[in-house]
Amino acid sequence: MSSKKRLILVFGSLVILSIIINIAIIASNGGFDNPTRSIEIPNNQDLWSAGSNIQDGDQFLYNLTIQNRNKGLDNYLVNILFQNSQNYWNTEFTISHDSKSAKIYSQLSKSNLLMKEKQLTNQKYIDILESSLLQIKDSTREPKYLVIGAKWDSINTGITNIPIKISSKEYLLSKVGKLETFVLSYKIKDYSSNIWISKNLPLPVKAEIYDEEDKLKYKYDILRLNRDIK
Repeated sequence: MSSKKRLILVFGSLVILSIIINIAIIASNGGFDNPTRSIEIPNNQDLWSAGSNIQDGDQFLYNLTIQNRNKGLDNYLVNILFQNSQNYWNTEFTISHDSKSAKIYSQLSKSNLLMKEKQLTNQKYIDILESSLLQIKDSTREPKYLVIGAKWDSINTGITNIPIKISSKEYLLSKVGKLETFVLSYKIKDYSSNIWISKNLPLPVKAEIYDEEDKLKYKYDILRLNRDIK
């Protein structure tokens, strides 16, 4: 065999090996939801985690509706400002509800937006943030693939284990324009819970999450951001 043919053979083998490894990574996380469908081959550029692509000075405004302890719904405006500080983001949250407003200052890790220290003040608002806008960090303890069919996590209801997977790709019309998003979904009862994620943004841009009784647990939409995401 000539050296040229050997080189082609080695190169081809490496390409095939790379494809097999990437498919194996997704398979180890639960596989594809429909193995008969055309498979998108993932690569490192498809990886995403909470806090990915934050830039110093990033500011995001969300409209948040969340279930309260009495099973009613409360509406909030949440403004998030990120400022760089070595291994952490100095983060300012401004939460407005009715005529009241509160500011929370916290250091969030750059790897997954974990709070450096639990605060004793404004615990009510911290709980609201961690159980809604920041809850995505629980499913990205390590980077996950933004590829249709990739399993991110699972929910154990005591009877069944429900996978949380990327179900579709959607061009979402939002207050900040048309966004290319991947939809992270799961279904406990009759209603599907969905989270819309844009690859270029550090937090999801929209979510609608339901509890075990098919009652809205929380939902949010992005209203404004201060950078060009194209």
